[in-house]
Amino acid sequence: MSLSANELAQLRADAEAYLPDTCTIQTATESRTAIGGFTETFANTYTSVACRLAPIRTDQGERLEGHQIAALGRWILTLHHDQVIAEGDRVIHDSETYEVAHIEDTHSNRTARRVYLRRVD
Repeated sequence: MSLSANELAQLRADAEAYLPDTCTIQTATESRTAIGGFTETFANTYTSVACRLAPIRTDQGERLEGHQIAALGRWILTLHHDQVIAEGDRVIHDSETYEVAHIEDTHSNRTARRVYLRRVD
């Protein structure tokens, strides 16, 4: 069964009512260093973006990252259905920085955009 344009618009408006927070989406820019390598910097591209952030699981263990033990943690960010965001972008929410790991964009009649994040320590 297909939704009418009005039904889909109403569902999207209902979904927006459940976005209680705001976040900033940052995009990366690469520039060449003096010794021929690359450095990545992030700039605030979208600010005051309505969102909802929730942990997927709280007890995920640890892993070795850069010769240090890092806690594993995954979060899901819900955004407006047509908010621009890409894998590799960063999200700032409540003074914490997260990296976009995956975007769920494969379903029809999307009422919200769901983004899987991992925290940047």
